[in-house]
Amino acid sequence: MNPIIPLYKQADRLIVRSKDCYVYDSENREYIDFESGDWAANLGHSNSHINSVIKTQIDKLIHDGLRFRSNESELLSIKILDKLGLDNGQCVFLNSGSEAVNLGITIAKKLTGRKKILKIDSSYLSAYGHGQISDDNSELINIPFDNFEAISDIDLNEVAVFVFEPGNSFGLIKYPNVEFVKIVASEVKRFGGLLMANEVTAGFGRTGKWFGFEHYEFHPDIVSVGKAIGNGYPISGVAISSMVAELFPKFQFRYAQSHQNDALGCAIGIEVIETIDRDDLITESFKKGEYFKQRLAQLQAKYQNIITDIRARGLMLAMDLSTSENADILYNQLIERCILVGFKERTIRFMPPLTIKYEDIDKLTDAISEIITCMD
Repeated sequence: MNPIIPLYKQADRLIVRSKDCYVYDSENREYIDFESGDWAANLGHSNSHINSVIKTQIDKLIHDGLRFRSNESELLSIKILDKLGLDNGQCVFLNSGSEAVNLGITIAKKLTGRKKILKIDSSYLSAYGHGQISDDNSELINIPFDNFEAISDIDLNEVAVFVFEPGNSFGLIKYPNVEFVKIVASEVKRFGGLLMANEVTAGFGRTGKWFGFEHYEFHPDIVSVGKAIGNGYPISGVAISSMVAELFPKFQFRYAQSHQNDALGCAIGIEVIETIDRDDLITESFKKGEYFKQRLAQLQAKYQNIITDIRARGLMLAMDLSTSENADILYNQLIERCILVGFKERTIRFMPPLTIKYEDIDKLTDAISEIITCMD
C-alpha cells in the first residue's frame, strides 16, 4: 500500500529529481513540465540561484519566531511593495496561497465591518477558510462571468471586498473582460468596499507582467501572493496599501502562525524577485507566450473541429477541445510522450516555467498535432 494518503489522483510514477523545465522519474525518464509543478516553479525547478540562497540561509537563520523582526522579511516586504506600486504599504508572509487569500479576506471584513465577499463566479478563492465565511456560503456573492447586467442586482452596501483573480478560474484559465472588471471594482469602491487581487497563480511574471491585475484598470487595497514567490518552497504573503495600513492599528487585529515571516522563505522570495529582474523574465514570459499562442493558433486553424478555443496571456495558456473525452485522451497520451500539461473538463492547460525553451514549446505542439491527427 502507498504510504501517502490519496487526497489527489496521482500517476503511478515516482519523481526523484528535477532541473529547470524537466522532472525525472525513478526509471530516469525525462518529462517536460508545462505545469511548473503546481504552477509554482516560475524560475524552473532546482534553480541554481535559489539553491545557493537556501544553502547560505540555512546556516544563518531559518526560523525566527513571531516575537522578532528579520532583515529578510523586511527586505522582501520592501521589494514586493515596490513591484505592486503600494508605496508605504505593509506585508506579512505565510505558508500557502490559500492561507494568504483567507487572511486578506479576513482583514477586509474586519476593517469594513461587513461580511459579504464578492467574486466572479469562475474565480477560485482558496482550499479552505474563505475568510471565516459562514458554513452555508451565504456571505459569498458570485457575480456571473462578464455579465454587466448582474452588477445592478447586488447590494454593494453589504460587500466588504471584491476578490479579483485575474486568470486561473479553477484551472480553466478564463480572462474576464477588462471593462467588466473596471465597472465592478469602481462600484465596489463607490459603496465603501475594498479591492483585493488574488495573485497566487498569476503573479511574478506568469502573465507577461509582474502581476495579473496589471492587465486591468484595477488598483488593489490588498494583494495575496503565493506559489511562484517561493519557486516551489512554501511561502505566501499578503500586502496591504498605505490606506489599509493606516487603518489597521485601530482594529487591534491579531493573527499568529508558527512560520509567519520566517527568514528562509523570505530569503528565497528576495532571490526570486532579483532573478526575475536580472534575467528579464517578465519580457521572456511575454515573448515566449506570444510564440506559444501562435503555435496553438496554428493548431486550432488546422483542427477546428477538435480545438474550439485558445486563451493566452504570457505563459498562462489554455486550449479547449470539443469534448472532455478528447481532452482526456490528449492529456494521457502526452504523459506517455513524457510531456506534462494540465487537464480539467475540456481544457488542456499550459503554465510552464518562464525559462521554457522554444524548442520544448515546439515539441509539445508537434506532439499535440500528431495525437489530434489520430482523433480527427
